Amino acid sequence: MNKTVFATLGLSCIIGTGVLVQAQAQSKAPAVLNDECWAPSFNDDFETLDYWNPQTQTGQWKTSYIWDRNTIINEEEQFYIDPIEHGISPFSINNGILSITADRTPENLKSRVAGQAYVSGVLTTENGFAQQYGRFEAYAKVPEGKGLWSAFWLLPSFDQWPAGVAVLPEIDVMEYLGHEGATYHTTLHTNQNGPLESHPYKHKLKTKPSDGFHLYTVVWTPQSVDWYFDKRKVASHKTPKDFTRPVHFLLNLAVGGKWPGSPDRSTRFPAQYQIDYVRAYINKC
Repeated sequence: MNKTVFATLGLSCIIGTGVLVQAQAQSKAPAVLNDECWAPSFNDDFETLDYWNPQTQTGQWKTSYIWDRNTIINEEEQFYIDPIEHGISPFSINNGILSITADRTPENLKSRVAGQAYVSGVLTTENGFAQQYGRFEAYAKVPEGKGLWSAFWLLPSFDQWPAGVAVLPEIDVMEYLGHEGATYHTTLHTNQNGPLESHPYKHKLKTKPSDGFHLYTVVWTPQSVDWYFDKRKVASHKTPKDFTRPVHFLLNLAVGGKWPGSPDRSTRFPAQYQIDYVRAYINKC
């Protein structure tokens, strides 16, 4: 796949030549999540970080997307490094809290990061976990600052990129632009009508997500996709026809790009995206 194709994959509002559609559909999902209806199917409390090992085909979290690590999407300004490959880790764990750290590129890595001004991290369960339908969530604290782009999202799982497919269906559970204060975004991307259609929702909160940890949840059923903030529903959309495969988790902290713009003098580095836990459930009611 070439860079132009991957640029259309992106996160909320970065849709290449696709179609931006304001989502209006509603469902009968509960306004407040009831934990009694859900049985856990995946849980990572990040006491340790279980990296995917391609040699042994074991482990949970992969440190790159499905495409080549040198491919940069959305005109972003970071390079996603790997602790073993690059000798520096963007990941750390302290008291059960996973931190993904973005920082200026160290001198000794400048020749190895495709000319990018910043280094950061991405984690996916592409090879470790996937599920069709259910509840997917993360309890996380996002960093503030111009040019910082935190994301928690879901993509369908494949052994390799499917031939003839430019863009995959996608659910963005949470995206936060570090300069937007008390606003965060959820988005659904679909190809059910041919060209990419994106259904974005913009949520204005009473508090800034960067002020503390919050629970970001999506419930996906054959009928609807429903987003929740701290267990209260904030948006809903009818499930597209092309949402037919199990999906995996993605967590990343991007820097710069078409949507948030570049960092400025007010942006503080290193910046940390903190995740307390990631969980999935199946409905038992």
